[in-house]
Amino acid sequence: MFAGYEINYKNEGSRQHGILPVRRPSIPAPERRVTETEIEGRDGVMIEDGETWGPIVIPVEFNFMAPPERWGEVYRDAKKWLLKDTGNLQFSDDPHYFYKVLSCQITDSERTSRKIGKFTAEFTCDPYTYMVSGLQEMDPDEEIFNYGEISHPVYKITGNGSCTLTVNGKTMKATVGQNLTIDTDLMIAYREDGELKNATVTGNYEDLYLQEGDNEVSITAGFGLKIVPNWRCI
Repeated sequence: MFAGYEINYKNEGSRQHGILPVRRPSIPAPERRVTETEIEGRDGVMIEDGETWGPIVIPVEFNFMAPPERWGEVYRDAKKWLLKDTGNLQFSDDPHYFYKVLSCQITDSERTSRKIGKFTAEFTCDPYTYMVSGLQEMDPDEEIFNYGEISHPVYKITGNGSCTLTVNGKTMKATVGQNLTIDTDLMIAYREDGELKNATVTGNYEDLYLQEGDNEVSITAGFGLKIVPNWRCI
């Protein structure tokens, strides 16, 4: 185990659950989704680029030490933490970035002695690496420059009545009752209390993505707007 090295998952560190990584994991690069078609009479294949990426799987090998009477307790706690629900995965030697976990499973579980156990957790993740700075709220009058890939932001609107959200010349119209959140990744609109409000917006969520480079965002006068940019890269 590496002294001081750990993972953070769902805002909890592995150390607080009594387990530590055996080694720093190898993080694979995502694979581009393409379709290969063989054409009779033509050499090679025709490649059709789907312009999307497949998920990545990050295996993390853990071990832990506990008194024999607490061994099962520590292992059960680790399983509950890793397997119940999902969240963001972060490594202590790369603190400014994180991965969005889609699912997690435990493999290769072994009790090597009365006190020591080890297992591997396989995290299936979104193909992108996300920037911690992209979770901070921005104002539309700030410089919104995307140094990474096209991102799927969250827009938080406050006010009452009808308004127009404009992103790089493209618009979405919305009816707001005090507050409205537009999540372009999940492609849903909802209130802060969780009530869905999809019927109150008109337009395409894809039009609200933040493109590479400079972006211009504005909203109808009299309404407040905060942007969570969700910056990301491959």
